[in-house]
Amino acid sequence: MLNQKSIKITTRVMTLVTLALLSFPNIGLTQTTNTNNDGNSNEEEESIVGSIPDRRKGGASRSLTTPQDSKDDENNENEEIVQAPQRRKPAASRNDSQCNFNPQELVALIPENLQGKTTTSSPTLYFSVPAIAANIEIEFVLRGPQDELIEKQTFSGKGRAGIMGLKLGAVPDVSTTNPNSSYHWYLSVICNQGDRADDIVVEGLLQPVVLDSNQQQQLATATSEQRIQLYETHDLWHEKLDALATIKRSQPQDYQASQELRQLLQSVRLDPSIGEKPLLDTQILSLNH
Repeated sequence: MLNQKSIKITTRVMTLVTLALLSFPNIGLTQTTNTNNDGNSNEEEESIVGSIPDRRKGGASRSLTTPQDSKDDENNENEEIVQAPQRRKPAASRNDSQCNFNPQELVALIPENLQGKTTTSSPTLYFSVPAIAANIEIEFVLRGPQDELIEKQTFSGKGRAGIMGLKLGAVPDVSTTNPNSSYHWYLSVICNQGDRADDIVVEGLLQPVVLDSNQQQQLATATSEQRIQLYETHDLWHEKLDALATIKRSQPQDYQASQELRQLLQSVRLDPSIGEKPLLDTQILSLNH
């Protein structure tokens, strides 16, 4: 009886061990399969990211998140930045019969997140523009923190390609530190007065910031070269770009300033050769509040 029981117990143990060993290849296969699936998922995500257009170039979309929409997720501090502006470059090239230029030639010179910080109440925005004919209208629109219309002005093309500056009048509350005081702007080239869906549009956010008293004192006593470095340190995009553009205009042979302008554009993944283009006359906008 003892021998029969021993045989039965031994047989059961061997059966359990065999089943366990047979299950190992399946486990390994399952892990390999999951790894491959994860790899494919990453490749798909990278492919999707690579297909997203640079939003600093011109396009036709001007959708804007409404205040009602933004209330759905009040805790998302970046909602305005992510959802409001659409592009600094065009989504695709079109043959516009009236404009007669490649939309991708219109580029807003702003960072990739479309947000440019400034401490001045009258900043200057810069754009790389093609030769827009004098009979083509360009529209600039500025909206406030609550999407209220602050200003809408139109002006004519200059017929020359280059870097165009738009100097804004005093923007209200630009000196506040309120994180919700971003200003949403649009620059639209009106290619078809009968159908504004054909507009070539670039847009972005103007973000007011305030420096502390020590930082302000540093800027006030700094040399031109030191001031440019301080603009970089404090992430003041519009001030640094404007300072380099001013040097380029007054001292076109200044190689160092030209190089810094190229490097600045390259740092936000814009074509550095834009910095070699001539500076056009600055368009001054008088904002009426």
